[in-house]
Amino acid sequence: MIPLLRRSRPFLEPVVALLLLLWWAIAETGRHPLPGDLRSAVPWWAALVGVTVAIALCRRLPFVAMSIAAAVLVGQLLFPAGAFTDSATLVYAGLLIVVGTAAYRVGAPYRILPALFALFVGVSVAGLLARARADYWWPGSALTPDSDTVDAAVVWSNRITLFAVWIALSLAAWGAGVAVALWRDNRRGSAALARTAAELAAAETEVTIASERERIAQDVHDIMAHSLSVILAQAEGARSLAEERPEAMSRSLATIASSARTSLTEVRMLIETLVAEPDGRSAPAIDDLDPLVERMRDAGLSVAVERYGSPDGLTTTQELAVYRIVQEALTNALKHGGSGASARVVLDARGGGMMISVASSGGEPVRTAARDAGGGRGLHGMRERARLAGGWAEAGPDDEDGVESYLVTAFIPAAQSVLA
Repeated sequence: MIPLLRRSRPFLEPVVALLLLLWWAIAETGRHPLPGDLRSAVPWWAALVGVTVAIALCRRLPFVAMSIAAAVLVGQLLFPAGAFTDSATLVYAGLLIVVGTAAYRVGAPYRILPALFALFVGVSVAGLLARARADYWWPGSALTPDSDTVDAAVVWSNRITLFAVWIALSLAAWGAGVAVALWRDNRRGSAALARTAAELAAAETEVTIASERERIAQDVHDIMAHSLSVILAQAEGARSLAEERPEAMSRSLATIASSARTSLTEVRMLIETLVAEPDGRSAPAIDDLDPLVERMRDAGLSVAVERYGSPDGLTTTQELAVYRIVQEALTNALKHGGSGASARVVLDARGGGMMISVASSGGEPVRTAARDAGGGRGLHGMRERARLAGGWAEAGPDDEDGVESYLVTAFIPAAQSVLA
């Protein structure tokens, strides 16, 4: 039913106008016969048709409708024979439909025009009705008791009342149209706001999902790249020493098993964060760097560690960032350094945070690492982790001591420094 009403809504005013025209035409045919005095009948019928056409067009073409209605009133002021009198006075009520609909349809900045039109309608209709009878008596009698004389004071009082009533009716029709228009605009604004809020919520959900996917991918990369690099290095070393030093096989296999077990544990914790509370995971921290360094040494990377100060004031997320940055730097040193690779890790917590420096050398680490630095997930992950922790990370070739090496530097500020 509602869709049918919405589809038929544009035809409401034309149908109303047609019905009113038929009603008034049938009611007034005897009083204004067209075959009779055309001089008085034609202006009246023209005015009637003009009012009904204005009603029919007021929704689709409000300015045209107001122009037609204004022309009808001006014509009646110029040609009194066309004015609506007696029972036809109700035709003027049709102009209130034009006023209200025009106020509803015309928006800012032209909303003042329907208001002026309403004022013009009220004054013009009141003037036409007052002119119809010089001794206009509505709403009281202008005749004195027992006399045919006219009381001028009563006439003027009635005329003032007439003007006030019609101006009030016209402005009320305009106010009703504006009120409905404001309600319509508010409803549309609320609907648009709701759609925008829904779109923003959907976009926020997509961003959250994308961010979580990136975090998971980064964690998987950090865990698997490190453990597989250690396992690969140990496996290749064990294979090359299998015939010459069989006793080294046991130590290599133990390192492989330890790396695989540690990696499996971290992957399991990562998976648990997807089905449990993310904040409940036990993430690697600075205290876990020593086992990391031992695994790298067992894999064949010579690692020297220097610590300065106590890492106080770092949050769990920041300590995880420190761990992942050192892990990625040592993994790259082992992966790209080859046989005889070495790394020097410096952790300096004396400057209101943690300064990280990992310098690696041996084999061809500089050329390979520099070539991979532009688009590798490892370097991107280090920078992103440092940024999210409130700091920064950089990596690149370094030959300050005359030795070709690759240097990773990062700084993670203390939590109070980030929040300050």
